[in-house]
Amino acid sequence: MSETSPLDVPVRRADTGDAITLRQLVGGQPALVILTRHMDCPYCEVHVGRVLREQDELGRVIVVGHGTPDELAAHHADLPPEFVVVADPDQALYDAFHTRRLRRARDLRLKLSSVPTLLRHLVTGGRLVREGQDLLQLGGDAIVDPDGTVRWVHLSDQPDDRPSIEELRHHLHRAA
Repeated sequence: MSETSPLDVPVRRADTGDAITLRQLVGGQPALVILTRHMDCPYCEVHVGRVLREQDELGRVIVVGHGTPDELAAHHADLPPEFVVVADPDQALYDAFHTRRLRRARDLRLKLSSVPTLLRHLVTGGRLVREGQDLLQLGGDAIVDPDGTVRWVHLSDQPDDRPSIEELRHHLHRAA
């Protein structure tokens, strides 16, 4: 039995609701795919913010979430149009990338260094997790080359486990 490439799994554009695949979104240029944990994950928000600040050096960015297109469009309304947000409500894309899940909530480790991020998130109106979101889902990042081949994948082991901007930049330049 052959596995479907993550690039061929149908997702929905948050801005239009149209079905599309990551392969169609790559558009002949290297792309960074960010698989968020859930819409209110403070660590994902920080990670997307870092990527946003370095956007000129990183190129095309595709942000994936497992809410509905409308929820994700509203949640990521502040992102520039160069960031494509897609919805994967049934987490089929997460499965195709083999992202990890925690077995139970008590497996969540809270590092002391993460407390300021979590508190800032809550003070600015963020939630721990909204209804319908999967708190145990972990995220990941992938680099896709212009030909539509996944060249590198980082699968998170914990909610705050994300690659550095330098590492992303390195793999994007290699994929170009």
